[in-house]
Amino acid sequence: MKENSGYIYLREINEQIPRLLGLLDRNPLSCTYGCFDRQYWHYRTSDFACARSQEAVLTLALLYNNKSTKYYQSPLVLEWINAALNFWVKIQNKNGSFSEWYPKENSFVATSFSTYAISETLLLLKDKIRNKAKIIRALEKSCNWLMNKKETTVQNQEAGSILALFNVYLLTGNLEYRNSARRKLLSLMQKQTKEGWFYEYGGPDIGYLSLTIDYLAKYYQKSKDENAFRMASRAVDFISYFIHPNLTFGGEYASRNTEYLIPHGFEILSQRNKKAVAISNAIKESLKNKSSISPQSLDDRYLTYVGYTWLQAAQDAKNIQTKLILEP
Repeated sequence: MKENSGYIYLREINEQIPRLLGLLDRNPLSCTYGCFDRQYWHYRTSDFACARSQEAVLTLALLYNNKSTKYYQSPLVLEWINAALNFWVKIQNKNGSFSEWYPKENSFVATSFSTYAISETLLLLKDKIRNKAKIIRALEKSCNWLMNKKETTVQNQEAGSILALFNVYLLTGNLEYRNSARRKLLSLMQKQTKEGWFYEYGGPDIGYLSLTIDYLAKYYQKSKDENAFRMASRAVDFISYFIHPNLTFGGEYASRNTEYLIPHGFEILSQRNKKAVAISNAIKESLKNKSSISPQSLDDRYLTYVGYTWLQAAQDAKNIQTKLILEP
């Protein structure tokens, strides 16, 4: 792998891919072939498969497209991607929703986030996906469910639904999904505080705010909606106060006690936002110094959930140097 501004992201996630593949049922004769929830298909400690685990398929899709990894255009990886997509369709609830923690949960977050990951995989791999029409029908069902739901307690999930809806609009051309994404964005904009944060169980949280920034930045990258850019930029301003001198982030003073930053949104925003540049540089330096949460620190469940964001950050990383400015 050639060392560049995104090398550290690629190195960190690449080291965890063998562990990720160990979570996948790779037996084509198994009835759970393509399932990333090892607690379900192997240990049998759960009586249903967590839909969010299938978000790991996007990690495989990004690896398949990345010339800097040994997984590039691997026929076996492509086979596993197709198996994982088919398993996601298999576990969808009849009303279009998905479950994360218990059967028939109708989980907003599992539906939003997995719909994004599956739709992004289809956008990346296009005609290399088998059963594409069937998967798109499942995506439409999930979007039809999401359009009529709102999440107000944990607003990173609402940001995820915006991107999911827009992705399926890109796949289908259905303007209802695009318009629903716009309405949800305007609604979320009204909920952003003057300080720039969004509610996470009653207050601001650094890690989950970085996830909200990630989804808003991705949506801006695709839609060019300036409202999304402004919302994400205000959130970046807020987060800049919680980058510690020892290159750690967040902690016990936040509503959910998180100590990590999801990197991709900052890399996207770095094209126009100097504080995003400084924060992305701080994240990369912290990974080099091993002072912050990295993919190595994630448990298996969260590796399947967010592992792909380090690969996306590696793709969009910019070699721009600046010091973090803590004052507005």
